[in-house]
Amino acid sequence: MKGAGKAARHAKAGSEAHEAVIGSLVGILKKNGVASYEIFYSRDTGFGVEAQKGEIDSVKARSSEGIGLRVISNGSQGFGFSSVLSNDALKDLVENTVAASRHTAKDEFLLFTLPGRPNCDEKALDIFDRSIGKTTEDEKIQCALLLEASAMSASTKVRRVRKASYSESTHFSRLVNSSGVDAAHLATFFSGSVTAVAEEGGDSQMGWEVGMGHKRRAVDPVSVGKGAADNALRMLGARTMKTVKCPSVIENTVVCELLEPLVSSFLADNVHKGKSMLAGKLGKAVVSKAINLYDDGTLKGGWASSVYDGEGAPRQKTPLIVSGVAENFLYDTYWALKDGVRSTGSSARSGFKGTPVPGTSNVYIEKGKKPLSALLKELDRGLFITDVLGVHTINTVSGEFSLGATGLWVEGGKVSYPVRGLAISGNLLDLFSKVGQAGADMRFIGSIGAPSILVGELEASGA
Repeated sequence: MKGAGKAARHAKAGSEAHEAVIGSLVGILKKNGVASYEIFYSRDTGFGVEAQKGEIDSVKARSSEGIGLRVISNGSQGFGFSSVLSNDALKDLVENTVAASRHTAKDEFLLFTLPGRPNCDEKALDIFDRSIGKTTEDEKIQCALLLEASAMSASTKVRRVRKASYSESTHFSRLVNSSGVDAAHLATFFSGSVTAVAEEGGDSQMGWEVGMGHKRRAVDPVSVGKGAADNALRMLGARTMKTVKCPSVIENTVVCELLEPLVSSFLADNVHKGKSMLAGKLGKAVVSKAINLYDDGTLKGGWASSVYDGEGAPRQKTPLIVSGVAENFLYDTYWALKDGVRSTGSSARSGFKGTPVPGTSNVYIEKGKKPLSALLKELDRGLFITDVLGVHTINTVSGEFSLGATGLWVEGGKVSYPVRGLAISGNLLDLFSKVGQAGADMRFIGSIGAPSILVGELEASGA
């Protein structure tokens, strides 16, 4: 990618130095007769602050920089990395990585990505904020304090804030391989979150809210703080209830949580390793016709958007489920070759210390046309699930789950009272098969997005 140099000029504090580092490493590789290689350079800087009781609880600044190197020699792969970028360290890196390749098994499907025409440009993605680095440390601290103050001032019933956090960071990376790929990526990230505690009559309830995005404006401390307070306040006076089987609306943030363990089933390596609940189900109906699910690495403003994936293949929009039917799995170069298909631009890297693996980008359920209020009206009488506990326990292979849940009881299409102490269990595919319609209230939590959904029937175990 010829835009690598252009992107680099916008990076901050030392990113320009990567040009010399990569140049030196390429020279060392060629001098040592290494013909097939991939270099991944990354630099991350960040600042985070937490506020509590009107004071700063912690301030953290972080920075990391390094090189990851893969080589393929006689069908075998070697990998190494270094956070020391001196010429001597780079020579050692090459020597050790080449040596490592002599001790790994041969694999006919090992190949570095070939250059491909991008499906977007980084400017159009709108993922870099030029204000980064231009605000003072005090301004960032004030943002965290305002997050807490906004939650506390929402109501006298909000007695404390467990945590108010603000962070911002910059990521720059560049990938160069011997096949001709030269791809750079530059993005900024902003996040602010609050957990508020409301109390009344001996009852105590927590509420959480977050604002996040690539632009500073994505974090509105006042609305985030008030949102956390409102989420806590709406649960005051929550009642227990008996076991019930009824239609339900599941709030968008909860749908995002339930969606995350499902999307790993679309990764090609998981399918091959028997770790996918969708193995053998391509072309078959797996959920409700009301569900359209996409992975879109080119989504404007998407948390995980980029022009190229972790190997330098062009990102794209891939339909995963269309009208309930499983349409595609997600592939990187290796697994695409193994299955005889094209890469979907779905290679992910955790950083310079790891090798690329299949991964998701921005995964979301397509929104419907009706607002949340209309879904509740159609629900008429039933549960509005607003929070679940134990999502990490969901079995990502079978889809089985058993979760704690809280929410609001709805009568006549309107919220009647809050409920707690519920337990919901079942299977993710079965749950999404009962979706009657998706709402219009699309919400992204990081790279997972969803609207609220109306489920025809849900059994909730109570007291």
